[in-house]
Amino acid sequence: MDLGHRRNPGAVTPAPGLRSGLLAGFCLLAALGAIVAGAFSLQAGRHLGADYSALAGDLVRAQEDTAELRLELNALRNHPHHRWHLTRIASLVARVPERIGTIRQGLSRSEIGEARYAPMLAELSQAETLYQRLASVIAAPDGGTDMDVPQLHRLGHELESTLAWTYSSLLEDVHRAAADQQRLMKWLSLAVVLLVILVLLVAAALMLALARIHRQWRSLRELSVTDELTRLANRRRLWEVAERYLELNRRDGGELSLLLIDLDHFKRFNDRYGHPAGDAVLQAVAAEFARLGRESDLVARLGGEEFAVLMPNTGLEGARQLGERLREATAGLPLPGQAGEQRLTISLGLATTRGGGDTLAQLYSRADRGLYRAKQNGRNRLEINAQA
Repeated sequence: MDLGHRRNPGAVTPAPGLRSGLLAGFCLLAALGAIVAGAFSLQAGRHLGADYSALAGDLVRAQEDTAELRLELNALRNHPHHRWHLTRIASLVARVPERIGTIRQGLSRSEIGEARYAPMLAELSQAETLYQRLASVIAAPDGGTDMDVPQLHRLGHELESTLAWTYSSLLEDVHRAAADQQRLMKWLSLAVVLLVILVLLVAAALMLALARIHRQWRSLRELSVTDELTRLANRRRLWEVAERYLELNRRDGGELSLLLIDLDHFKRFNDRYGHPAGDAVLQAVAAEFARLGRESDLVARLGGEEFAVLMPNTGLEGARQLGERLREATAGLPLPGQAGEQRLTISLGLATTRGGGDTLAQLYSRADRGLYRAKQNGRNRLEINAQA
């Protein structure tokens, strides 16, 4: 049963920003994880593909040169002294060192193991020896008039055959290595994605644990400052809230009023009807006090049959009017259970801060003396204590 707990300005309210903050943090972490995993997969695959594509392109261009060299050598067989064929062969042969150097450099930068392409490097070294011999034949005097065409043809075909086999073998190895690396990158990408998912799961578990701990802390905190029977604030919460209001009053010069309330002859209810009936009466009275209090007022049970109402920004007259409403409403309140045939009255003591200089102990002491005077003067009344 809710006995006006919503009217309690000192209540421990949930932190609405915590869940949304944790959720936003998790979404941000998930987005960053997805970006990192995607960027890793994309960039790693792109760089790997670029390296092997460049090497494969160099090999393909070198193969095109060897194929053209073979065609020119075959054409030279039919026209031994045709200058155009000789010039073209000289141009193609001159490219050989550059092609071999580029391929060697690409192999050294690749992920292909050196042992894997060592035989092809040996063939390239042999090709370089053939190139030098062929270049010396091409560099004959008199513009190629005295060139040994049969020897040029033999060395050219030998060079072309060596390069063609070497380039073809290297290209096959490059494709195979690229395929192996692509498979490896897929597994690595999968591992990165799984790692990101694992991190997100751990983060989610930690966030859920944090939210649960915070929720449990709020529950414990709420229990520590809430009266178990009436669900009103207890003495501890009254003291905490009153201290905050007094601090504000000292800074801003506002007023703070305190009503102390005691149920008249409540012991008779317990003696006549038993403690369960007395507890029901306390709950009914607490609900009535909470209903009549304003949103800014703090209604608290101090213990036994003693209650209090803390009224911020409320002067003496406004507090007195609320006290009288509480007194009149209680006198006409139908009591629950077996106590329904009885009527209950209350005595009230009222005190208001004076100029922001009061301490909580002083304010409470004055209200308590007013309550004592109300009892002494016949009960069912409100007494104001404005004295120190």
